Amino acid sequence: MKAFVKEPKKKQRYRHSEGKRWIEVRVKNPYQLFDARDPAPFRERDLDDDFVEYILSSIREFSFSTPFKIIVYVEETETKDLSKNAIQEAIHSYFAYKVDLQKKDLKTFMKRAQFFLMIGILVLVSCVGIAQSLPLSTQPGPLGILREGIVIFGWVSIWKPIELILFDWYPHYEKLRIYRKMLETSIDIHFS
Repeated sequence: MKAFVKEPKKKQRYRHSEGKRWIEVRVKNPYQLFDARDPAPFRERDLDDDFVEYILSSIREFSFSTPFKIIVYVEETETKDLSKNAIQEAIHSYFAYKVDLQKKDLKTFMKRAQFFLMIGILVLVSCVGIAQSLPLSTQPGPLGILREGIVIFGWVSIWKPIELILFDWYPHYEKLRIYRKMLETSIDIHFS
């Protein structure tokens, strides 16, 4: 009989406390959290692309139902310009902006898919009409091949629009869900 050996406990990549997974970020100064190219005031400034990508890729590692919180450790001391509240507000306002932008993208995507489907249906109806107007032949030949080719072309014209409507919208919706989850996430800022 084979003996069962207790495997060592896997070390978790993310700490777990208060029923939430912690996504921890360490920076030397709070300005590293923001995009230096953006001339807007800090509360309205875009976040640094690397910071955002790290947060989003960390979120994707969890199931959607997993609660988490973001903890930012800053090596410098707190200043009036970039207090804890100002940084928290800036991060939340950035993701509120991303939610609005993603909603617009999803709406535009669906309108475009519907427009393409209308065009595809018009092409399909035209192709079927053209194919039916061609004389029927009992012998297979060039005319029969042309008829079938026209019908196939009509069906192919709606293939991509149907794919867009049925499947390709989901990545846009998934981003929207992640950005919305970010709005609900608590953010702690710890200065040295």
